[in-house]
Amino acid sequence: MAPDTQVNSVTIVGALSLATIGVMSVLADVDLEVLLLQAAVPTAIGISLIGYGWFRADSVVAAKHRTVLKWTTSGFLSFVILGFWFGEMASRADTSILLSIAGSLIVGAALGTVIGVYAARINRTNELLAETVSELEEANNRLAMKNEQLDQFVDVASHDLRNPVNVAKGRIELARENSDGEHLAKADAALERMDTLITDLVSLTKAGDQIDEVAPVNLDAVSQSAWGNVDTKDASLHVETELEISADESRTQQILENLFRNSIEHGGEDVTVRVGALPDGFYVEDTGAGISDDLRGQVFEDGVTTGGAGAGLGLTITEQISTAHGWEVDVEQSAEGGARFEFTDVEFPEK
Repeated sequence: MAPDTQVNSVTIVGALSLATIGVMSVLADVDLEVLLLQAAVPTAIGISLIGYGWFRADSVVAAKHRTVLKWTTSGFLSFVILGFWFGEMASRADTSILLSIAGSLIVGAALGTVIGVYAARINRTNELLAETVSELEEANNRLAMKNEQLDQFVDVASHDLRNPVNVAKGRIELARENSDGEHLAKADAALERMDTLITDLVSLTKAGDQIDEVAPVNLDAVSQSAWGNVDTKDASLHVETELEISADESRTQQILENLFRNSIEHGGEDVTVRVGALPDGFYVEDTGAGISDDLRGQVFEDGVTTGGAGAGLGLTITEQISTAHGWEVDVEQSAEGGARFEFTDVEFPEK
């Protein structure tokens, strides 16, 4: 029922109520005092319906506590008044049967009209919600398509970029057979940095992907696997827990690889890295120089780095994978003054 239709229907019911009670009042053979008493409530209902039709029927029913309280209080008072009125009429022998019938019909019509208006409002609200949900689903589908296209573009671009990088590396190796000058070393370092950037960018595009399935992951085992994929130099790893967590193993390993690489790059070649358990998660810390207070709140932003050869994306990737798991990640200072990353809100396998 559209707002205009509601205005018309409520107003018509109110007008008919007034017309009916007016006719019945003329036909009633009762004293003026009885007439005023018996016609008072139906007349008030008719006037209220007309006022409601003009001023309130097109308003949106708000699902708020005060709205519920207001209408509950109004309904309670209305039925108290109606109950008193019907009781008064029933106790008087000089009332008009015609007015009693008309009054009862008007009360019923008023209740039915108000219920109908609110039922129409609820139905319209449901229709609007359904339209909103449909629009959100369409937007989500478009976003999913955009993300898929982005993933395809990154995969193709990374493949096409790595090919010339590999060719250039091969040429440098051939050139070193005749000369191993400073220029070749700088060119090789630049190509290594390009390769790192390509890897980080590919990882970044996939880091925030939704994680649909998790499985029990042994923190010790996945830490050892991650350590084996990093150039650890003289650094050492101490895993101080046999904790199992519910996670995506490959992406958890990616988190650990990023943190291990970060510790070695910024903490020195002989840094010690520790992995341990928390009541609701786990931590990774090192004995390096740590992260300054002014950078601690920015380390998860794109491109923020404290030096080294990285692109400043490793910790951004770490946070995005953590968020995809539903974890919280915070950076603190370790007991030795190094960096400490705490992962909380981690789920554990049921035993």
